[in-house]
Amino acid sequence: MDKRQWVVYLIRCSDESLYCGITNNLKNRLAAHNSGRGAKYTRSRRPVKLVGVSSEMTKSDTLKLEYRVKQVPSSRKIYELTKGENEMTKNLKKNLQAINREIKVLAKKVDRMIITVGKLVKPKAVKAKPVKKTVAKAKPMKKVAAKKAPVKKVVAKKPAAKQTAKLSVIDTVLAIIRRSKKGVNTATLVKKTGFNERQIHNNVYKLKKQGKVKNVGKGVYLKA
Repeated sequence: MDKRQWVVYLIRCSDESLYCGITNNLKNRLAAHNSGRGAKYTRSRRPVKLVGVSSEMTKSDTLKLEYRVKQVPSSRKIYELTKGENEMTKNLKKNLQAINREIKVLAKKVDRMIITVGKLVKPKAVKAKPVKKTVAKAKPMKKVAAKKAPVKKVVAKKPAAKQTAKLSVIDTVLAIIRRSKKGVNTATLVKKTGFNERQIHNNVYKLKKQGKVKNVGKGVYLKA
């Protein structure tokens, strides 16, 4: 059971005086004050209006805060009631600002790492294999009694060089994205290209920098 469900509340009575109390059900407590079933002080000073409430805490802590609020003048009661929350808000803002600065520094480091990795995984150019020349051997001549037939040299035709040049990773990724009308996700690019996710992310990042590709969803890309 959660014990941090008590609050300290401050209400203004019909005679402009302030009343401070504690409760674990603020809505019912205010209704009790306005119906005459609340504290004796507020019965003859109805209606009452809520002007301040603390954050939830244990009953022990609410009793301590209630005592501090009752010790200060009326002009400082609301300040005393919310002082702890104001300090917590200031600390929270400072922490958020520090976290925001750390995130910016981390983002710059990640960008530098992506660029470095992109340079390391550049595909190597594929060298075309040299074409071997093949020359057919001349057939042996048949012996003819009358005349000797002239020898014809037959040279085999050179086979066409195989096309071995391959597209680079970035060109392959761009070609697949350009063919899609609704967008391509990372998993599809990995499947169609055979490259790993890191290569896909690095090259998509470059294409986005060049303005050739854009995001149309989380991890989904379309030509710009």
